[in-house]
Amino acid sequence: MSSQPDPRQEGEGGGASGRGKILPIVRWGTPILHRELRPVTAFDTKELDALVADMFATMYAAGGVGLAANQIGVDLRVFVYDMDDARGTRRWGAVCNPIIEPSSQKAFGDSDDDGGSHEAPGGTGSAGFNTPAHSSHQHHHHHHQPHALQRTLSMTEGCLSYPGISASVSRLGAITINGVDQRGEALTIHATGFFSHVLQHEVDHLNGIVYGDRVSLGRREEMDRKYKDLEAKKAYPDDWPATQTDHKWGD
Repeated sequence: MSSQPDPRQEGEGGGASGRGKILPIVRWGTPILHRELRPVTAFDTKELDALVADMFATMYAAGGVGLAANQIGVDLRVFVYDMDDARGTRRWGAVCNPIIEPSSQKAFGDSDDDGGSHEAPGGTGSAGFNTPAHSSHQHHHHHHQPHALQRTLSMTEGCLSYPGISASVSRLGAITINGVDQRGEALTIHATGFFSHVLQHEVDHLNGIVYGDRVSLGRREEMDRKYKDLEAKKAYPDDWPATQTDHKWGD
């Protein structure tokens, strides 16, 4: 559950009956996806409400579980998400100016970690990417070294800005995120397993990092070749998901 309004309900934006607009998703290689974003400083505004509504609407249209503002070309540190955790509880919300802290899974008595491999098409992409296989961005204040009670999990991730492609990525298995919602109210999210992966993926976007920056050079080159094949087939229109496609992820 979430204390924030349900974005799937009419009038809250994001669902088929909501007021959000479905916008084209920016692809890897676009500069805004590869630099750190500006913090949100104005809360509880019509502009921020409209942005969040558009982000939910676009994410749902693309079949994703998370979306960052720069994926629709906006330079603000905000992301949205909507997914079930390992307990089957739906989790959704908008998070502004998030800060990640590593956690021990035992700290919140949760068991989101099922040890499996998951398709997580919630993120960004473009074949003409211009970042190296390992990001040159050094956000030391956002990254932490695991300690004895922490562990990492490798799970399959996808990215809405690099549609149709997936790769295994290793991330912290348990995290706490502190931030604020679109009204400016403080919030804290505890996450483990796949839910933790999704949230870390979205915070990476706000820091100018795409998951392709976290894989080996060889894997990144393989991803690029596959994506170019999808481009040649015109599997995803340039303005996707505003224009839909019949292509199935992974085909």
